[in-house]
Amino acid sequence: MKRAAVAIAAIGLVGAAVVVWRARARPPRTSRAETPAEPAEAPPVPPPVPPPVTAPPPGPVGAPRDERPALSEPALMVTLREIGGTAPARSIELARDGQRRFSGSADAPERAFIIVQSLVNLRRFHEARDEAREMVRKYPDNPFALDAQRHLLVYPLDQPSREEMQQRDQ
Repeated sequence: MKRAAVAIAAIGLVGAAVVVWRARARPPRTSRAETPAEPAEAPPVPPPVPPPVTAPPPGPVGAPRDERPALSEPALMVTLREIGGTAPARSIELARDGQRRFSGSADAPERAFIIVQSLVNLRRFHEARDEAREMVRKYPDNPFALDAQRHLLVYPLDQPSREEMQQRDQ
């Protein structure tokens, strides 16, 4: 009989320990009067279905695609000024894109000048000269056009320098 009483007491203690452990693991309960009425539980919302992936329209064969988003004109000008002469091919690409998109803006002469400078940096003097002529025609009184005229059209870069010519004549 004593054994049975001890076993019952042990079972009671284990049961009490489980109840206490579960009570600590849960947040404290509040009465229904203290909590605001909760709306009825809505049915679960399925996750959104992504749109089907479609292939981009095919471009010309072998033509590289530029995946970068188009820059606003102020952002484009900041980028052009930052890369300066360090990336002439990229400068030409960005400036020509800007000329197509913002052809009548106040920054157009500067972009044209950047194209000319970049062509010179790539040693493509004949193209630079042609671009400078177009600049002078489009923006005759603009300081950028006058600078391009002075440096490329008065004495073209693909010609020997004045000093080289003087040495040949001696």
